[in-house]
Amino acid sequence: MASTAGAFAAGPATPQATQATQARERPRTCLVLGGGGARGAAHIGLLKVIERERIPVDCIVGTSMGAVVGGLYAAGYGADEIESILTRIDWNQVLRDRPPRDERSMRRKHEDLRLLGGVELGVHDGRIAIPRGIIQGQQLELLLRRLLVSTWRARDFDALPIPFRAVATDIVNGEKVVFDRGDLATAIRASMSVPAAFAPINVDGRLLVDGGVIDNVPIDEARKLGAERMIVSQVGAPLMREEQLDSPLAVSHQMASILMKKAVDQQIATLTARDVLVKPELGDLGSEDFHRSTMAVGAGEAAAETVLPALRHFSVDATAYARFQQRHRLMEYDAPVLDFVRVPNDDTRSGDYIEERLAPMVDAPIDIDAVESDIATVYGENRYEKVQWHLEEEDGRAGLVVVPRDKRWGPGFLHFGLRLSDDFDGDSNYQLLSQYTRTGLGRDGDAELVLGAALGQVENLFAEYVDPFGDGGRQSLLAGVEYRATNLPLRLLDNRTFAELRYSQWLASLGWAWSPTRNWELSVEASRGQERIGLQVGDPFLFSGYARGLASVGIGLHHDTLDSSVFPTRGQRLGIMHDEYLDTLGGEDDASSTRLRWDAAWSRGKDNLLFGARLTSSTGGENLLATYGFLGGLGNLSGYPEQAIFAPQIALGRVVYYRKLSRDDTLFALPLYAGGSLEWGGYWENRDAVSIDDMIGAGSLFVGMDSFLGPIFLGYGHAESGHSAFYLTFGSLLRGRDPF
Repeated sequence: MASTAGAFAAGPATPQATQATQARERPRTCLVLGGGGARGAAHIGLLKVIERERIPVDCIVGTSMGAVVGGLYAAGYGADEIESILTRIDWNQVLRDRPPRDERSMRRKHEDLRLLGGVELGVHDGRIAIPRGIIQGQQLELLLRRLLVSTWRARDFDALPIPFRAVATDIVNGEKVVFDRGDLATAIRASMSVPAAFAPINVDGRLLVDGGVIDNVPIDEARKLGAERMIVSQVGAPLMREEQLDSPLAVSHQMASILMKKAVDQQIATLTARDVLVKPELGDLGSEDFHRSTMAVGAGEAAAETVLPALRHFSVDATAYARFQQRHRLMEYDAPVLDFVRVPNDDTRSGDYIEERLAPMVDAPIDIDAVESDIATVYGENRYEKVQWHLEEEDGRAGLVVVPRDKRWGPGFLHFGLRLSDDFDGDSNYQLLSQYTRTGLGRDGDAELVLGAALGQVENLFAEYVDPFGDGGRQSLLAGVEYRATNLPLRLLDNRTFAELRYSQWLASLGWAWSPTRNWELSVEASRGQERIGLQVGDPFLFSGYARGLASVGIGLHHDTLDSSVFPTRGQRLGIMHDEYLDTLGGEDDASSTRLRWDAAWSRGKDNLLFGARLTSSTGGENLLATYGFLGGLGNLSGYPEQAIFAPQIALGRVVYYRKLSRDDTLFALPLYAGGSLEWGGYWENRDAVSIDDMIGAGSLFVGMDSFLGPIFLGYGHAESGHSAFYLTFGSLLRGRDPF
């Protein structure tokens, strides 16, 4: 619960008895920690000096990053512990909403390889819609929840080891909102919701953003807590110089900074001789420079040293400080046995499906790792704005409450992507990808309809309906229809094209998939369709073309724990697919095809190795191109053009090395890599012809970047057969090169 400054302002807090006794012995000391993003790590340096000088703190008020540091300190963490937390956090992951790839469902992993990044837009009430913020805060809230789980019963912030207040802003009416009770993690998250960067958070029906919009250094709230003297830490960024105002965005940011500075200056002007103001020298450290937290901590410590004589007036003797330390420690926490699991349907249609998935947790102590793991899988389905959890107590019963919130810019979503390959020698192809996903269908709201289209070298139209069922939706029924078409060049040994075929295929399919865990999937599919091959360019007497009916039954086994679909550093991916083409089902050929794809990643520091194998083996399908495998392209028998080789028997083994050149600690930077590959592959017309003596060695050198459009590679490949090529490629090293 929050109180609103003004008509609904909270009155002065009534501290616990021990705190009241100590306050009578000395003036009540309050710590005021201002906002400033990553610059707020300087507060930790101040806390380290406060602890060293034996200064007890009776209350804390914080805004934005000041609420983060202040809230952790109020919950019982020490300065060194908070420093360790902030410096160990992977900010690149925490400030991204999507869970790590190896925590997503198998369906989303398949989709990840198909789309490879790209752009997502929402479709809401027939209109294009976008999120309210770049970051929804999913990972950040999970982190805060884990760090503050010991406070789950402390609904009154005066009951914390140190009484605490967090300041936020109601973005609808502009009022200041001060959290004095409720859920501590939620209060901190609301206080640091920087507009546009973070989406506003809805708390008790109010839409809240960063408290710094109105009160970035909340000195007045410390006085409401009964502060008789204050230690104030101000870490806000200075105004930009004239030469830095070089864009409309910079000018808009400056306008907001001027208004915030005016409010801060008014607050600081009310300080008295009893108060201490600490202003760290943080130079060019930006609000997003979390990788420089150590530098900020040092600056805060240095700034505290400059006002040390004033701070020492706040010091107490060892005995008095020991009493403070006795209460300033993390609250006792024993993982409660869960008596119930509840998933409200207020902001989602799929609450029952999620509750069914979490039901096995009842009657056992809560396992935060397991809760976060299941939430990551659910959230990774990409239709939720957030999926958060908290503990509740009802009539002496402890329960887990998981709150999913469907994306407000849905339930439809448009995705766009790009694939491109150019060997700078006349062979180029591209694909513009688009996909529309309509979520929230079916009785339980967990079914979805997917419509896709691709234009370019491979033309593709498809529609698929997926309806999960069973234990936690781990099984799915699938129905789909798909059309594909592409041109296939026929080449002489010297790589010259003498003809070009036009291949097209349409299929209707029904399938079943079972994912016992998010890393495994077993699937069965039956399909019916047709493939057609015609001569696009070349001598018509060479090939007249044909059309053949297709009818097949297939089974697939997939395993995927790779942490990235672009430049993986750990995990592996295995796919084994077997299809039987049967004339008894209405097809025109009896044939079988087995395909295997395997990749495994290993890394040490910035150095990475990716091992891989590809295998296609078909029999009886000499006239069915659907049973063929393909080679050619960067990393797929380098030196040859894309898909230059297609045959019923294909084999490829490879090892790829790549080193990360960009800094790991730069927030939102585009990762840049350089590397190379060694490959060994071959192709044959039938199994009897397979011979290791026909294998071809190849290799490549490349630079690559993981961009918002997807992975981009610039490289050179050479095969021992004499083929060589330069490549510009938009596409993953993992993605299969087969056009079918």
